[in-house]
Amino acid sequence: MSQIAKAYSFPLFQAFEHVLTFYESSQLPCGIILAVTNESSEEKIQDLKMSLAKAEGFTDIHCFYDKQSSILGILLGDQMLGNTHFHSLFIKEQLQTQQMLAGPVFIASFPEQGESAAQVLSGMVQEITAGKGSAGDIHIYSGKRSSEVKRSLLLVSQDETVNEFLRIYLQRKGYCVYLADNGREAWEKYKRFLPDAVITDVNLAIEDGYQLISKINAVEHGTKIVVLTHKRLEDDKKRSFELGVSDYIAKPFSPVDLEARVRSLLS
Repeated sequence: MSQIAKAYSFPLFQAFEHVLTFYESSQLPCGIILAVTNESSEEKIQDLKMSLAKAEGFTDIHCFYDKQSSILGILLGDQMLGNTHFHSLFIKEQLQTQQMLAGPVFIASFPEQGESAAQVLSGMVQEITAGKGSAGDIHIYSGKRSSEVKRSLLLVSQDETVNEFLRIYLQRKGYCVYLADNGREAWEKYKRFLPDAVITDVNLAIEDGYQLISKINAVEHGTKIVVLTHKRLEDDKKRSFELGVSDYIAKPFSPVDLEARVRSLLS
C-alpha cells in the first residue's frame, strides 16, 4: 500500500491514489479542484467531463464524487495553478447551471505549491469540510506557511549519474527536485516549474549552459543559478558571473558543500 493510502482513508484519496502517484513520480504538474455539491451521479460526472474536454480541449481529466461528504473532486493533468484557476470558473458555471453547486470551490496544484500531492489534497479536504466560504466562492488553497514550503531545484547535467546522485541527496534534504539533461529540456522545465534555484553545467547539448543562464535571468523571477562544471578556466568562471550566476563550483565537488551553498543562497 502506498504512503498516500496509508496516511489517508478519505474516499477521494482512494479514488485518486494511482493518478496522484503517477504525476508525482513523473514530476508532472496536476491541478486539483474540489467543490461542495448537493447531488451528483455518474451520468452528471461524465457530462461534466465531456463539457470540460470539449470546451477546454482536455484529455486527462479525472473526476470522483464522494457521497458521504458531498465533495466533487476533479484532477486536471499537466495544469499549473493559473490554468487550474481559469478552468475552475468554467466548472463553477457548469455546476451552477445544473443547480448542483452547494458550497465553495477550492483549487490548488502540485508540485507548484511546495507540498506532496497527498498533503495538498489533505489540506484542501480539511479546509472545505471546515465550512469556509459561501456557495460559489473560489478559494486558492494556500498550503503550508511560506517558511515551511519546500524549496525547488532544477538539476541540469548530461551526466545521468550526477543527476541521480544529487536528486536523491537533495530530496533527502527536503528539496523538490527536477531533472534535465540538455539545455532545451531545462528551459522547458524552468518555464513550467519556476524553481527557486538551478544547478547547471555549462557543457550541455542542443543549447549550452550559457544560453540557458541568459534565458533564465531574462525572466526576472529571482531564481538563483549555480554552475557545477568540470571547467576550471578563469575565463569560464568570469563569463558565468558576468551572466549573473550566484555561485560557481568546479568538479570534483562535495554534495554537503553544494547543498550548504544552495541553502545559503535561498535563505
